[in-house]
Amino acid sequence: MWEFNFKFKKQSPRLKSKCCKGLQPPIQYEEVHTNPDQDCCLLQITTFNFIFVPIVMGMTFTLFTINVSTDMRHHRVRLVFQDAPVRNGKKPRLDQGVQVVLDPVHSVRLLDWWHPQYPFSPKA
Repeated sequence: MWEFNFKFKKQSPRLKSKCCKGLQPPIQYEEVHTNPDQDCCLLQITTFNFIFVPIVMGMTFTLFTINVSTDMRHHRVRLVFQDAPVRNGKKPRLDQGVQVVLDPVHSVRLLDWWHPQYPFSPKA
């Protein structure tokens, strides 16, 4: 079994609103007791064998689909990532994104940052 982990961070409210112009310091600089994993979630996908996954670090996650696998006994998961953030109200162009297809999939779990099974990093 192989486990693939995708960590996602929710976009902060100050980045969503367009009132702030320019670069902002990380929230860790403002609050000493901040948990760096706060507002993160982990998509944990377990497969039966190794599947090559392209590098998607730093890209914007735009689409998740889960279907029945071709063998009709397992699941098939497709993730799509975009190079640029998606503009408000516009649909992402799925043909321009990086697709990650995992098939066959044994299990899929989504863990919030406060879940007891969320991986903890002592460096954080």
